[in-house]
Order: sequence, then structure tokens, then C-alpha cells
Amino acid sequence: MIVRLRELINVVCFLKNKIKINMVIPVFRGSKGEDFEVFLREYKQACIGTRLRTTTEWLNFLPEFLEGTASHWFERHMEELKGSWIDITKALVKEFFVKNVYQNLILELNQLKQGALELVKEYKERTLKL
Repeated sequence: MIVRLRELINVVCFLKNKIKINMVIPVFRGSKGEDFEVFLREYKQACIGTRLRTTTEWLNFLPEFLEGTASHWFERHMEELKGSWIDITKALVKEFFVKNVYQNLILELNQLKQGALELVKEYKERTLKL
């Protein structure tokens, strides 16, 4: 049922905007290794692309794109967060933040060294890509 609703929303958004590229709104399950911040960025871009411009609109559709652990967590905490987009997204990031991503990034930065023949500009660009 939820998957069908999601498909209908994607098709409606496609038709409403008369765009040639069908923008698919992502799904977040809260599974191990899934990054909520990546989902959130993609979700916001998709919402803006489908003319859902306000945080109230984003929040109204959010439960349709949560499944599994994330959906259950959202249902349990919705009332205490009082429906605020900022509070809910902060709480979701805190709950589902991928700690390994941060730790791996710190490790990569600590191990990053400038090559013997590498220009400072190249080293800086390589560092900023992390």
C-alpha cells in the first residue's frame, strides 16, 4: 500500500511539473549502514523539485518515505517532537547517524599525506574532496 502511494506521488509530481525526468523520492529504512543525512538531502531536493516548498509539506509526506525501523521510530516520537521539521530531522539524525562514516573520515584525514611531487594546490583539492 505504501509502495503504491509512493509510486503515485512520484507520477503525480512528474505530471504536475511537466518535467521530462521522473524525480524519485528516496526511502529511508534505518538499516545498518544507511546514512540519514544522505536520505534527508535527497528527500529535500526531491521535494523542492516537485514543488513541495515548505517544511510543513515536507513533514506531511515524510512518513510515506520511511520504512522499517525508521518508520516505527517516527511513529513513536512524532507526538513528543510536536511536528516541527527541524526537531524531527535533528532527532532522526541523532538516532540514525552512521558513526562509522564520521570515524572513517577522521581516520582518512589523519592518514592523508602530501605526495613527494604533489603540488600544494593538488593536495588541498584532494583533501577537500573528502
